[in-house]
Amino acid sequence: MEILPLAYALSLLTYIIGAVLYGSPIPARYVKKWGVMMMYDGIASAILVSAYGLVIKLGDHLLSIVGADWGNFTIWLTSRTGVLASMYLLLQSLGTMLKASGAEVLLEILKHAGALLATALTAIKTVYIISLVIYSLRDKILSIGVLLYSLPFRVGRSVGATLIAASLIYYIGLPLMPAFATIFEAPPVAMPSSGLGSIRGRVVDSLGNPLPNAVVELYGSGAVEPDVVVVADTSGRFYVGPPYDVMTEGTAFTSSVVFMGYRFTPDPSYLKVPWEGSLRVYNLVYAGQGLALSLIGVFYVGNVSRVGDGLLLDMEVLSETASVTILKLSAVNVSSIAVNGEDLQCSWGEFTWAGITVEECFVNLNRGTYTIELKYLGTEYPRPATTEKHYVGTADVLDYLISLQTIAISYVYSYLLLPAAYLTILSASTYALSKFLGGGMRFRLI
Repeated sequence: MEILPLAYALSLLTYIIGAVLYGSPIPARYVKKWGVMMMYDGIASAILVSAYGLVIKLGDHLLSIVGADWGNFTIWLTSRTGVLASMYLLLQSLGTMLKASGAEVLLEILKHAGALLATALTAIKTVYIISLVIYSLRDKILSIGVLLYSLPFRVGRSVGATLIAASLIYYIGLPLMPAFATIFEAPPVAMPSSGLGSIRGRVVDSLGNPLPNAVVELYGSGAVEPDVVVVADTSGRFYVGPPYDVMTEGTAFTSSVVFMGYRFTPDPSYLKVPWEGSLRVYNLVYAGQGLALSLIGVFYVGNVSRVGDGLLLDMEVLSETASVTILKLSAVNVSSIAVNGEDLQCSWGEFTWAGITVEECFVNLNRGTYTIELKYLGTEYPRPATTEKHYVGTADVLDYLISLQTIAISYVYSYLLLPAAYLTILSASTYALSKFLGGGMRFRLI
């Protein structure tokens, strides 16, 4: 380094000036005193310059003795930053959910927890910056400290001694921070087990065909009115969950499916968050193009086939009596209905549901095997004019948010207070070493 030769020259200059002052004919005592001090400073500076490489190796040797290294320290910092960042993103996501679901009253708890996490993140950033400076510039800090220490008349002695002490203390001390934190921090607080969940699935008929735009209703325990109303898409898929629905894991609902104005109990009818699967309506066959058959009784549905504009449905009635309700949109034109080859004249009734006009025809059957043939020209089944209803489990979400706030407080202790206390110890050690080297400037990094 170019700094070291300059520091060595300055130490030699300091010694020469001291020798000149000591040998000066001026009788004043302070002149000889300054001469002795500068001769001492010159020798001390020269020793520090000569021991520069030894000091560098000493830091690495001490780290190996205590079993610490900068690689593990960096991993430790990165893992903690990842925990805080993921927690912070979780709070932001929860805030979006609460706003979208209309539960803004709970945002204050979330804001408080977010402020605590932001403070802990700031502390981690501070440790990052200090460690980056020390690890990257340790050689330069040490050499500049030696240079300032070598200046004549002790102009830079305090600052130089402090830089020398800081380069050694912080280089050795920072990788020991994980061990310090392990001793004093409390056991980690686990994330609440009852986190937020969702319900997603697909509504299908007895044959596994999707029910387009089916209405899914979810009822809480003892509820008369549905707590959740959601309309499936054209492929029968539906979703209940964030950001519009806020419900914790373990929340249970009883489900029902409304299609073409009829309400059905699907299988399974009991859903527990989180849940994903198919809601199968076993007493409904959707023929497509706005026509369906609702089955009342005990049936075995066999083959279903389409030929042109015709539909063939083979079934067996297992109960003594049963009935089939043929449901169609008013725009669907049914040209003929035949049961076991015999034409059936239907008396169509009409009703309106959710902006959709539906016509129905009832066919009574006895025990036996049947083939139902329908010829019709259909149309796409529209989305019903149903107002969706979303769920916010206020009590459960409140408990969840309080748990998150407790975790945030524990993070402040582990990620802010403990690092601050450790940096204070390193600062005090730096001051003590700088005093030993003849400095004395108090060096604070926090």
